[in-house]
Amino acid sequence: MKLYTNDKGEWAGTQADARKQLGKVRRTVEVPVDKANLMAFLNDNKVGAVEVQSEPSVEPTSELLSPQAASWVAWSLDTLKRGDTREAEAMLVKGLTIQNELTKKGD
Repeated sequence: MKLYTNDKGEWAGTQADARKQLGKVRRTVEVPVDKANLMAFLNDNKVGAVEVQSEPSVEPTSELLSPQAASWVAWSLDTLKRGDTREAEAMLVKGLTIQNELTKKGD
């Protein structure tokens, strides 16, 4: 049996899928068909394996607003554009207060 792969660890089972998914840089690999050897081959080559990468946790800093603070600041800007400066100022203060509290916790 043949499988198709590229240098990024991606695999395809048919030539048509290989053309679509892998592009021009691909190679054909002969794969054993008996169950024991096939399972060993698939495991050794990590065929079908999914690698999960967690997103790095980002602590808010003075240069990076937390999602909550950013939401208040964005809402403040929209309110300011509508001309309601008093409400915009209150929202901005709320957002910056949230950010200040979060950065104090990180210290």
